[in-house]
Amino acid sequence: MHGALVEILILLASALALGMLAERFRQSAILGYLAAGTLVGPNVLAWVDGGERIDLLAELGASLLLFTIGLEFSFARLKQLGGRVLAAGALQVVLTIVAGAALAAVFGLSFGTAFALGSILALSSTAVVARLLVESRALDSTHGRQAIGVLLVQDIAVVPIVLALAFGRSGGDLAAIGAAALSTLLYAAILVAGFLLFVRVVVPFGLGHNAMSRNRDLPVVFALVCALGSVIGAELAGLPPALGAFVAGVLLGGSRYATQIRADVAPLYTLLLTVFFAAIGLAGDPTWAYENAPLVLATLAAVVVGKTVLAAGALRIAGLTGASVLATAATIAQIGEFSFVVAESARSDGFLDEQLFRLVVTVTVASLALAPLMVAVANRVAQARVGPASINTSNVATNTTPPHAPRATSLLLVGFGPAGREMYTSLAAELRERTRVLESNPQHHALARSLGVEADLGDARRREVLEHAGISAARVIVIAVSDPTVVATVTALARTIAPEITIVARARYHIAESEIAAEGATHVVDEELLVGRALAAQATTAANGGEPTAA
Repeated sequence: MHGALVEILILLASALALGMLAERFRQSAILGYLAAGTLVGPNVLAWVDGGERIDLLAELGASLLLFTIGLEFSFARLKQLGGRVLAAGALQVVLTIVAGAALAAVFGLSFGTAFALGSILALSSTAVVARLLVESRALDSTHGRQAIGVLLVQDIAVVPIVLALAFGRSGGDLAAIGAAALSTLLYAAILVAGFLLFVRVVVPFGLGHNAMSRNRDLPVVFALVCALGSVIGAELAGLPPALGAFVAGVLLGGSRYATQIRADVAPLYTLLLTVFFAAIGLAGDPTWAYENAPLVLATLAAVVVGKTVLAAGALRIAGLTGASVLATAATIAQIGEFSFVVAESARSDGFLDEQLFRLVVTVTVASLALAPLMVAVANRVAQARVGPASINTSNVATNTTPPHAPRATSLLLVGFGPAGREMYTSLAAELRERTRVLESNPQHHALARSLGVEADLGDARRREVLEHAGISAARVIVIAVSDPTVVATVTALARTIAPEITIVARARYHIAESEIAAEGATHVVDEELLVGRALAAQATTAANGGEPTAA
């Protein structure tokens, strides 16, 4: 245990250092994490050998990322992806496997080896692409959602690919492979049914309970139970664990608690994802790559260019058009983490020798290192062709605004208690239509929704919650909660995320006004001063013989 902790510490420390260095040069920190793993790995400094514990943490990181992405993609949003995107994903997998296998066959490789290499090339990195799209705020763009749709099809394709490799190893035992496929489907159906029961029955009861609402630790534990339970369930069903985590996230995505759950698990999955990317870097071997540089560079170029062309062709065949096609294709032009699963399976089945396996690992790490650049280029292509205003508003399947898309937000209201409700009802009707509420109390959140208000349930002290509520698009944020400490915290966070936004904050006590103002509030409403003035007005009216007015 001691040795494993030391290795994890070295891995995280080196990832922190090189991640900061990458950010300093305006590159994604992911590139730094990959480089850190290679540097301290067994092929360079040999400070970290890896092992089962690090592999487990890395797998959990990828699974938690897909769990949070699944929370974003509820069934309603998955329907918005459209059949054409899913068809494009299936076409991309088939075309890439066929092209990769054909190219391998030209070099005299066996059918099994050619199929294995084509399958490895067909899979892109859901974890890396999703993280990069989130960082660049392009996850909900047209090309971002198209890319996620294609990637999901790829992840699902891992199961039949691994089964096909097992079929090739078994020498054509159709009965055995059919039994394995049937067993996998049965376990998958049981897993989904179990989660549906859990989400429809247990979740409403548990999260609706007063104890859940009062204790902020319980939702965190609940989120981890869901995420880790889905990973274990998928593994027992013979499915990729990360795919099970995504399914659980989708099933929970329709819950009103999805925003807060995503924020609760964010710190943990950020830590584990760092281990995940660094663990991929451990497989890098700079010496072997240098000695075989022409082969590595030629293969890398063929992968990036070939996958871009094939993915763009698949999207076109599926009926998608516009600049988003090229942007989507560039976004997924790398080899993914599930390719390691296929490569390990192919090596154990005898389809990949040691040299081919090293080439696959080296090109995969190199393509992942290029992923931040490719996603950045894709974002620029999409914005240059269709304009920045189209980001976060386009429907993937039809390139029009989704019928149930949120209204444009001009004002973000934090807190829908008595003060927040009074403030909301006093607004002009036009502004009320462009107001979004963020509330941590389930009862107040339900009240807001019953009044037809766009409302999110979550803690505004979490950056992820504020960002999901659309603070970057709002012109004004009103913080109407009563706790001065919470107001100060939210004020500081809002000013950090959106430096130009106007912040109107409530100060329940006069003594808190200066602190809230110091945190960046544009206007502070001092309750005690307002109460004092109201009392004076009522007293003056009464002293002059008039009738006191209603407060």
